[in-house]
Amino acid sequence: GPAHTAGDTLVFVPDARTVYTGDILFIGGTPIVWAGPLDNWIAACDLICSSDVEHIVPGHGPLTDKAGVTAIRDYLAYVQDEATERFNGGMDAWDAARDIALNGFAEWGEFGRLAVNVDTVYRTLSGAHKSPDVVEQFRRMYAMEQKAQ
Repeated sequence: GPAHTAGDTLVFVPDARTVYTGDILFIGGTPIVWAGPLDNWIAACDLICSSDVEHIVPGHGPLTDKAGVTAIRDYLAYVQDEATERFNGGMDAWDAARDIALNGFAEWGEFGRLAVNVDTVYRTLSGAHKSPDVVEQFRRMYAMEQKAQ
């Protein structure tokens, strides 16, 4: 199902114990969740980790192992939990993105993508079935990256 985008696909090659993940995995960088919901992406990570695979080929970054998949899953679960807490507290998505501390995840680079990821959580929680305002999301990512410099 949709996660990064509406067309996410995993390709398993059982004889080679290999999975091609496409844009489900961003190794060495922050994933960006345009479509969501995050639950789908987390489920895809769980599926990869529960599979009999030795070789994991991400859409972004170097070959990885199940620890790399788990790190992406942990980031997504953290963002979902933190954004949900702020949504339930009445904070808007942009304020929430600026309020969430990324801790070690900030070292991945492109951490401004948090703005898009939080917006996706908010769209999911509100039941809004609309596409994100891409121009506004890029503005927010840029603003977050500039503030950190």
